[in-house]
Amino acid sequence: MDNITHTMAGAVLARAGLDRRGTLPLAGATLMLAANAPDIDVFVLFVGSYAGLALRRGWTHGPMAMVLLPLILTALMLAWDRLVRRRGARAASLAPVTAGATLVIAFIGVLSHPALDWLNTYGVRLLMPFSRDWFYGDAVFIIDPWLWLMLGAALVHWRRTRRRVQIFGACAAAYVVAMIGASMVAERTARGAAEMAGITGIEEVMYQPAPAQPHRGSLIVTRRDSYTLGSFHWLSPSGRVTFVPDSIPRGDWMSSEVRRAMADSRVRDYLVWSRFPFVRTEQTSEGTAVFFGDARFIDGRSSGALRGIRVTIAAKER
Repeated sequence: MDNITHTMAGAVLARAGLDRRGTLPLAGATLMLAANAPDIDVFVLFVGSYAGLALRRGWTHGPMAMVLLPLILTALMLAWDRLVRRRGARAASLAPVTAGATLVIAFIGVLSHPALDWLNTYGVRLLMPFSRDWFYGDAVFIIDPWLWLMLGAALVHWRRTRRRVQIFGACAAAYVVAMIGASMVAERTARGAAEMAGITGIEEVMYQPAPAQPHRGSLIVTRRDSYTLGSFHWLSPSGRVTFVPDSIPRGDWMSSEVRRAMADSRVRDYLVWSRFPFVRTEQTSEGTAVFFGDARFIDGRSSGALRGIRVTIAAKER
């Protein structure tokens, strides 16, 4: 998820009770920082867009990070408390930060991050470095304004009543659970519709809710040699599932041009992240243009490295 959602989730956890009704110093700050801590890997984007795709949501989202990040954050909060917060004449009037309690809430905050990241179709490698497998919840769009609304409502005027924070926090949790259930139903329904439409050899069905529209979403039906795109509309009177007539061929991955293009480090990085990869080749005046894409972003509305990568193999190199 986006960092606004992560930050608000950490704040809601604090105000819902993890700050011990305001008696645990720096609880709110600790939880908000912890909820964002795994995204420290954002700095890999300076290496390059495609390297960022390959390296993000990996090591800092895996089991080792879930242990180390709370320890590091706890040490930082203890240092801040000792060197800044309680420094000077006010020290005697301020309760000190306790290591044990701070570590517990830092651990909870850090764990909330991969849990939220799992919800969307972008993916997260929950077992890095022990496994490079990606995990996808296919339930919530990566930026969800409805979650913003509910989490924001929990935080507005929170001092008036902690019960209000808990109610809106529970609403946000219920929304997420409902979206997970809806995704499971949609994928099962879409698979049945695809089979009835004569689409055979189905390997996987992905459902992705549309931005700010939880009542509808896009579909990808994966076959051995192609992808079929579609849409799912919960409220459509004419039918929930529709498919695009033309499928997307996965392409010839064994051709010499494609294999040569895959030697490019940018392509390798892109394919680490790609969930539904396809390849296209085109003859140009400069040689063979090889395009690598991902069926999740075939509509062209996404920007940057997500849209794919094009490599030209000069005629003399073939």
